[in-house]
Amino acid sequence: MTTFMDELLAEVEEKEQQRKLELDLLKADQLLMAVSKLESQMNEVNKLANDEIALIENYRNNELERIEKKRSWLLFNLEGFARQQCEANGSKSIRLPHGSLALRKGRDKVEIDNLEVFMKVAARHGLLRITPEKKDPDLQAISAWIKLHGGEIPIGVKFIPATINFYYSLNGDNHNGNE
Repeated sequence: MTTFMDELLAEVEEKEQQRKLELDLLKADQLLMAVSKLESQMNEVNKLANDEIALIENYRNNELERIEKKRSWLLFNLEGFARQQCEANGSKSIRLPHGSLALRKGRDKVEIDNLEVFMKVAARHGLLRITPEKKDPDLQAISAWIKLHGGEIPIGVKFIPATINFYYSLNGDNHNGNE
């Protein structure tokens, strides 16, 4: 049997629990509001930082583009000078105090224009690389054959002569470049 005192204690304890629960809910809501404000501040910091990064990247790109234009113009003039010297005295490289300039011939290139037409003469001239179940044009053999036969190009083949490329190197920083 419950007495009046037990009922009174139970009622007081129930009210205390309800007040504690309300205090906890109120405090939890306030903490959530504080977290929301902190996350908002974090978003503002991230947005500001991203805007600054974009500004700096834009600056970097513009400056590098401006400098690259100057560099390209200087290298264009250096290439012209190197080609002029090559024509005048036949030298393919020029040594200078700050670096060197050079002209190097690239490789000739062979492409097959018409495979069907080429295949008709390829076997006869030994211009095929044969692997089991497969026949492919041997581009190195074709290039050698063209040189051996005084520039005669087999039908179905397109011959692209090598180009002379410009190179430069700078002393001191191990920088090499080609244009």
